[in-house]
Amino acid sequence: MSVRSVRHAGVADAAALRAIRLEALADTPEAFGSTYAETVTWSDERWEQVAGEWNVYLAELDGEVVGMASGGRHDEHPGSCWLFGMYLTARARGSGLAAQLVDAVAQWARAEGAADLYLSVTDQVPRARAFYEKVGFRPTGEVASLHRDAAVALVTMVRRLDRGVVPLSVVEADPARLEDLRRRVLRAGDAAARIADARDDDPATLHLAGLLGDRVVASASFYPSTSPLDPARPSAQLRFMATEPECQGRGYGAAVLRAAESILVGRGVREMWANARDTALGFYRATGWRTLPGSEHVSAETRLPHTVIVKSLD
Repeated sequence: MSVRSVRHAGVADAAALRAIRLEALADTPEAFGSTYAETVTWSDERWEQVAGEWNVYLAELDGEVVGMASGGRHDEHPGSCWLFGMYLTARARGSGLAAQLVDAVAQWARAEGAADLYLSVTDQVPRARAFYEKVGFRPTGEVASLHRDAAVALVTMVRRLDRGVVPLSVVEADPARLEDLRRRVLRAGDAAARIADARDDDPATLHLAGLLGDRVVASASFYPSTSPLDPARPSAQLRFMATEPECQGRGYGAAVLRAAESILVGRGVREMWANARDTALGFYRATGWRTLPGSEHVSAETRLPHTVIVKSLD
């Protein structure tokens, strides 16, 4: 069975993003505002900048990047959220990845507070318009001309974002499935970074994934550990808590923690603790954790300020 996934791109994906973008421009030049001739001249440094700054999602089939889409703003439509640069290689069409790409951008737009998601599709690619209609987009009546070719008409379409909302599910997961999200969120997308713990394979360790469909948008791992307050108290250390940036503030991280508490209490654990980044302390306090006075320190792994936090499960 083929493995399909959609994920947010980072700097480490610059080469893959370049390849799929150039393939798109060569395959369907009439569908895009930029051209192959101008884009193929971009330097490696520019592609790294694009991969790090654009809100781009990559579709993968068996580990190979086969598609892309991005979410962004439109200068001529202030305040609205738009789907741009949608493309899927021929062999991946019909796999369901196109709908997953649209859903990923829709989730971003919802996180931005948008009620609608817009796009422009050319009248020269009828199969693209048919697909967009299939996943809920409808013409707004607005028609414009492609800036580089006035003969090409662009039809504006819109999708209400209350359609097809995917609820978060929290499941136990293999730590390898969580690696990509953690590397991008906790290590700034460093492709060489390995986020692991020697206790990963301990049967008592709990790895949780928060899923939207089959996309991992939140993660947390809980390791059997000695309490910083009472060595005799059955405790678990929280590590590698991460939430997809465009999904933060929507309660997904808190949902993962609630699921963990229920499971850990059933296992006899009475306390959770963690070395929390100082930038995340507000989130942890809001979910019932407290800081230990005098525990402030700089992490040897990230060189960032951390504080020890604890939460009783009694």
